[in-house]
Amino acid sequence: MTINSLSKYRAAVDGQKNEAKIPGAKGQEQNVERLPIRRGDGWKVDPLILIEEEGYNPRGAFCKDYWNKPDVLAHIRGFAESYKAGRYVPPIVVTVRNSDILVRDGHHRRRGLLLAISEGAQIELVDVIEQKGDEIEQAKVVLTSSDSRLLTRLERAVQYQKFVAWGWSIGQIAKEFNKTHEHVRTTLPLMDLPFELKQMIAEEMVSASFALKVFEEHGTDAVQVIQDAAKQKENEAQAEEDKSLELALGGLTDGLADQEQAPGAEGGSQAAEPEAPAASAQPPRKPRVTGKDLPKSAPKISKKTVHFVHKSFETLQMSIDNISRENDYFVMRLSADEVELLKQMKTQLAASGASVDPQQPMKDPAQTDMVDQLDGQDQVGASAQ
Repeated sequence: MTINSLSKYRAAVDGQKNEAKIPGAKGQEQNVERLPIRRGDGWKVDPLILIEEEGYNPRGAFCKDYWNKPDVLAHIRGFAESYKAGRYVPPIVVTVRNSDILVRDGHHRRRGLLLAISEGAQIELVDVIEQKGDEIEQAKVVLTSSDSRLLTRLERAVQYQKFVAWGWSIGQIAKEFNKTHEHVRTTLPLMDLPFELKQMIAEEMVSASFALKVFEEHGTDAVQVIQDAAKQKENEAQAEEDKSLELALGGLTDGLADQEQAPGAEGGSQAAEPEAPAASAQPPRKPRVTGKDLPKSAPKISKKTVHFVHKSFETLQMSIDNISRENDYFVMRLSADEVELLKQMKTQLAASGASVDPQQPMKDPAQTDMVDQLDGQDQVGASAQ
């Protein structure tokens, strides 16, 4: 018999008890028998048989060590203390597949339960709610979770992508989860970012919006651009820390020298050497990078402006081909219409905010092509006939 519901699961175990090892007196493990499931006003199951399905929960997607992040550990600790104190905690949502009871909403709560039990709490059964339906119905649960820890924008993108794969439109997703069309449309592109860039978002090194902006401007080079900016911030912070430490140690050394020179210091005990600050147990967090941390790049020229300039150069092609040399100068003879065209080009470029700064390399290929054409006309003078 295929066991795919809590009622079938209860019928299959039929009052049997599971053996389990739990903390006993003085921290020693003890073997106990635990009832796996019970039906009363609602379903109750043994927390030790709840299973987290890998890949189902988008929480911590692309994060290297999500479950050990300080804020996540604090969140789990909060649930553990609530379970220990007997305070109300929302039931965990589960589904049954092939005799396994899988968590669908309540992954942090499950870990809080296990933490409480490991610390001696006598919790044999916990309230659960059964979620029925196909994988689409189960995936909806994540986006309507009762967990107080809200999904990040990247985590939502992971879940939205599942619905896109099932053939849902952006409008359907927005309506189902009470979000705007714009929110879903601008969140889904996060899944197209390079893996390392998504890791940076998950580690809160950059915001999702900023990551999209940098990727749009720099493409796959966005990862290196952000890493360089982060390294620069780390170096500046380290230099500031070294300076502060040097000043602090310098003041302490001066204080010890004053004590040694004080009357009666010869007969006193030897002054202790100053101790270096203890190293932090937590690994240093990567600095958060924002727009102000990136070097300013040359403004982009719009496609419309680039097209106009290219067409204008085509019109000026004959005059360019007929450039003549007079002593140390090159002279291009232009008609009144051609001079007017050049003025229009200048106005169009000025309106686009374009400027050529030799200290800032341009990233836009179209922009670079146009500058190369302008550079080719070096030392060309113009006179109207």
